[in-house]
Amino acid sequence: MHVLAAADAVDAASLGRPRLDDGPVQDVLGLGEPPSPSEVAARLDALSGLLTGGTKAPALVVAAIVHGELSTLRPFGWGDGLIARAAERLTLVARGLDPKSLVAPEVGHLELSEGYGEALRAYGTGTSEGVAQWIAHCSAAVAAAARDSQAICEAFMRG
Repeated sequence: MHVLAAADAVDAASLGRPRLDDGPVQDVLGLGEPPSPSEVAARLDALSGLLTGGTKAPALVVAAIVHGELSTLRPFGWGDGLIARAAERLTLVARGLDPKSLVAPEVGHLELSEGYGEALRAYGTGTSEGVAQWIAHCSAAVAAAARDSQAICEAFMRG
């Protein structure tokens, strides 16, 4: 995803590759210092294991973890939020919660934007309370997006 999203924003050698140094990283949400490249690599490996190894966790929880990890790790240094939100949506599709991709969680995150940064910072603490706050925010965002999608479908059917 980073290869496509960042094609015109970063040099070609950096496309799709996690950052290898402690260079500048965008921090528009005030998340603080990003994890080191070695921690990013380890956590991306763990995230990959979660996604490919199977889990009994609900799709909504897995999608929230994907979004939270990619946002707080900031693995690429540019476009990380964009990638995180896209990965959340793709996880909902792949895990069968929204197989037709009718729900746009990013719309829900925008609707709930006043709590987005706070919930993401809470997730970044790694505490069970912080992770729960983030999962609750993501759940509310998906619910808001589902209501929006339903309204669009109903309007379409009315003509």
